[in-house]
Amino acid sequence: MRSVILCEGSTDFVLLQYYMRKVYGWEYKKNESVLINDYKARKCVLKKDHSELNIIGCGGCSRIPGGLQFILDSNSLSAEDEAYDRIVIITDRDEVETESEFETIIATELGKQQIEWKDDISNDKWIDFHYENGQGDNCNAKLLLLVIPFEDTGAMETFLLDAIGKANPYDAKIISDCNQFVDNVDNQKKYLNKRRYITKAKFDVYFSVRTAAEQFVERQNILKNIPWEDYAEIQNSFKKLDDLTE
Repeated sequence: MRSVILCEGSTDFVLLQYYMRKVYGWEYKKNESVLINDYKARKCVLKKDHSELNIIGCGGCSRIPGGLQFILDSNSLSAEDEAYDRIVIITDRDEVETESEFETIIATELGKQQIEWKDDISNDKWIDFHYENGQGDNCNAKLLLLVIPFEDTGAMETFLLDAIGKANPYDAKIISDCNQFVDNVDNQKKYLNKRRYITKAKFDVYFSVRTAAEQFVERQNILKNIPWEDYAEIQNSFKKLDDLTE
């Protein structure tokens, strides 16, 4: 089986590598870049038994549709045993409308390729689709949309902090105090002038408290050294990723 996860940026890209290796036993094979619409996207390739998993950081929410188009184009040109059997899209619920917007985007991209599917496209649900490749073979594949958090608006960092807070009341209080500090510290919006910056700052401020003695210097180290697999909410949200193994 050959699968691909399309995600937004560096946080998702690093977390998903760690999570798939730690929880589901995938092994690292290589990192490389792939050119998608003139953007050099990061790709990590993992292996498990006879299965391959590609995790692609598309470089932001707006580039995920191009990433999906790239994968569908690749499938249309590939032999059946070289195509992606499972496609997963993971994105932040930045706005209330994010889920419906991505359902429409997926339907549009599938339609461009004259791909057939039956079930409604919806969050946290695999859909089966059928297509004909360049060699005239009729092929089957599946696609999964994960808009996280499932219920509230927020980014991956918000989702991770919420999972920690729900598991530990003490940490929940620290997270709340850190969030309040970030909300008030730059009242002229000189530095934290975008919502994305504010979200990342809240994440980093909390971990600067939690991991102060370890002196983490990079976000990547933070993501790799926290046992995310121990948090029930994260396990529940990512449980369908177990379907990427034969």
